[in-house]
Amino acid sequence: MKLDSAARVTSRPCFNSEGEMRRIRDHKKEYARRIANAAKRGLSRSQARGHARSGEASIRSASTKDAERLEAAYKALRQSGNQSAAAKSAGIAPERLRRFLRENALVERRGRSWKFTDDRLRQMTVISEGERRSVSLRGFDQASLNGQHLAAVQAFLTSNDIGLLLPFAGRAVIDAKGGTHPLETDPNALHRLAAAGSEQFLEIYRLIQ
Repeated sequence: MKLDSAARVTSRPCFNSEGEMRRIRDHKKEYARRIANAAKRGLSRSQARGHARSGEASIRSASTKDAERLEAAYKALRQSGNQSAAAKSAGIAPERLRRFLRENALVERRGRSWKFTDDRLRQMTVISEGERRSVSLRGFDQASLNGQHLAAVQAFLTSNDIGLLLPFAGRAVIDAKGGTHPLETDPNALHRLAAAGSEQFLEIYRLIQ
């Protein structure tokens, strides 16, 4: 009995470049298995497919690059208040940004404006009282203030322009336990830290919650 061309193609063994037989994946079975496993975990079909509907949590873990884009989009949203523009500026889909905001409870809609409710913990370097400390800061506002100070210190060490430090005189960040950390503005103290080998002040924060 002769086989038609389609049958001959599917029945022909598949080999890799080294002449070894390569297993052909059965995508239908893999998909069915994924749906079944998700159902056992109480997840919907849309969650199993990686496209959670509104109100459902995503089960896909974001890569480091995706996480950086989402955080950049969130920061842009705080500045502009425009969700679509913020997503576009970071190169992600608006739907992806909305899901990220919802799953992390970062914003609430109040009429035509946004109320930001970011209460996540961030581990950051804080320069205070002549020391370089690793501190847990809660919420975007504390992390943003500390980040601005770190950037100002870095710029000061390069230019020796004391004026860069003046906006932080008398200001402090509050850690997750309520402790106060006055932001260092003494030029001598900053140069002393830099000379001691702690010049790399500007560090990316690490989310710990």
